[in-house]
Parts: sequence; C-alpha cells; structure tokens
Amino acid sequence: MADSYLKAYADQCVLITGGAGAIGSNLSRALLEIDAKKVVVLDDLSSAERWNLPPDPRLLFVHGSVVEDRDLKRVFGERPWVLYHLAALFANQNSIDHPENDLLVNGMGTSTCSSTPT
Repeated sequence: MADSYLKAYADQCVLITGGAGAIGSNLSRALLEIDAKKVVVLDDLSSAERWNLPPDPRLLFVHGSVVEDRDLKRVFGERPWVLYHLAALFANQNSIDHPENDLLVNGMGTSTCSSTPT
C-alpha cells in the first residue's frame, strides 16, 4: 500500500525543469520506471549534460530556459500533469558574480513556471 501513490504517475505527462542535472535525471529515470506516459525535461545545460538523461522514447528533452517564453510555451504545450521545478542558477559564486541572472532564473523562473497555465 505504501507505493500506491506511485500509480498516480502512470499514464501522466510530467515536466521537470532543470531536469538534466543529478537530481532531475534520477527523477526522470524513476518516473519512467513507474510508467509515466511522458517525461518532459527543460534544461539549458548550464550545469548539466544531455547524456545524464536516460535514452527513452517517452522522454522529451527541450534545450531551453525557464526565463524564455518560447521554451515555456513549448514544454507546457505538452500539457504536464505535474511540474518539478529544479532549474536554478548553480553555485553560490555564480549568484554573487551574476546577481541579475540569479534573480531571473531562481526568482522569475520560479514565478513564471508556477503561473504558466496548463
């Protein structure tokens, strides 16, 4: 009975922003293993690699950013049932050196993802 919540993901589309990183790629594998219909990964590959993602026809990789409307329209056009927002500007020093990018990705990216209609 403890795994009954996993059945909710079967036949669903799931969106993972920042999904090519360590956490996102493992999440995508786990979702595919529990029979998610489609896993959509949006990542700009600024701190990840495409090869982290499992080769599976149910996985759609979109090279893009959470701060680009075009990219968000593309991934939300897949009609995801749930969103895992893992995109972030990586490393504290990046935030210090590039505070504008930090605000855009970590702040506005979160706001945009949470307010984008599906």
